Amino acid sequence: MSIEISNRLTNIPFSSIREIFDEANAMQKSGINITHMEIGRPDFDTPIHIKEAANTALQEGFVHYTANNGIQELREAIAVKLKRENKIHVDPNKEVVVSVGCKEAIVSMIFAFINPGDEVLIPDPAWLEYQYIVELAGGVVVSIPLREEEDFILNPDDVRGRITSKTKMLLLNSPHNPTGAVLPEAYLKELADIAINHNLLVLSDEIYEKLIYEDAEHISIATLPGMFERTITINGFSKAYAMDGWRLGYAAGPEKLMKPIMKVHQYNTSSATSFAQYGAVAAYMGTQEPVYEMVQEFDKRRQLLVKRLKEIEHVSCVVPQGAFYVFPSFKGIGMTSKELATFLLREAQIACVPGSAFGNYGEGYLRMAYSTEYKQIDEAMDRLAEALKQVKVKG
Repeated sequence: MSIEISNRLTNIPFSSIREIFDEANAMQKSGINITHMEIGRPDFDTPIHIKEAANTALQEGFVHYTANNGIQELREAIAVKLKRENKIHVDPNKEVVVSVGCKEAIVSMIFAFINPGDEVLIPDPAWLEYQYIVELAGGVVVSIPLREEEDFILNPDDVRGRITSKTKMLLLNSPHNPTGAVLPEAYLKELADIAINHNLLVLSDEIYEKLIYEDAEHISIATLPGMFERTITINGFSKAYAMDGWRLGYAAGPEKLMKPIMKVHQYNTSSATSFAQYGAVAAYMGTQEPVYEMVQEFDKRRQLLVKRLKEIEHVSCVVPQGAFYVFPSFKGIGMTSKELATFLLREAQIACVPGSAFGNYGEGYLRMAYSTEYKQIDEAMDRLAEALKQVKVKG
């Protein structure tokens, strides 16, 4: 029996990140010790007070469907958090939808507003799911290059130059995956003016907002004049609270935008896991000390990894200001980023992601997550430096 897949899936690949992850795990199972720097998740455990809150809810029988937009307690906690930390004011009853991870919130927004042929402006490199979610919805991705010489900060002039009559949405991610760049306020103001002048929707993915270093500052674009009514803020619990396996995120914004998002969410997943949502309440309303401690540890690893990479000949590295990634350039090495990632996995036992997995402008780079122990990072850089001695350098 011959069955054809849908046309919308024809050009959608499987994740390159998962390809590396699967091969690394297979090597690990065969007895090879791998330094995992490929998956974007904290290596810390979920704080105990969050687990206890979820466990209490489970034991007390909160095991059934919730309201489609999430339990009241969590929506109220999200509204409190957004007001306290982001200066975003939302009605928890009409302007918040709890989702199954941030990805589901992103899917819901894009499918709610993007028609076939609509153009979506997306920085490149970027988390590539953005692109393929847009394409699944029938939209057209317009890539905005991020340049190493500009510290991978999204340049508003590049955005202006790519707007057409079909442009409908601008997608922002700050702190940024995979580069760790944080958008400064001046740039955000310019981007806000562009969105207002061209009547664009804005999807602001702020999942890494708490992972900030040095004097960098996270600012939500929805707080700028004229932006709340056209912006959906996406956030969640996986990064700052080490809750990636809990699959909890949310979308927040004006009621007129949230209603269609709610409709997609309702038909897609109904509701997020009931008892897990009580853990998320504890995450936002309880102590933030575990977050501060984790960020301090990430900062130590960040400084170490950048220092070690800069010591390696033919490698350059922008210092990331947020998230837990570095995005070093290996353009001086005579390999594609995919070839180099495979080589380092097999020859140096380091799992990292080729920059090409994040878009065309990511070629020549590798994403390395410092969500692994300090000592392991240090030892991995010894192996990386040694392995590169085997590689023929360009020119």
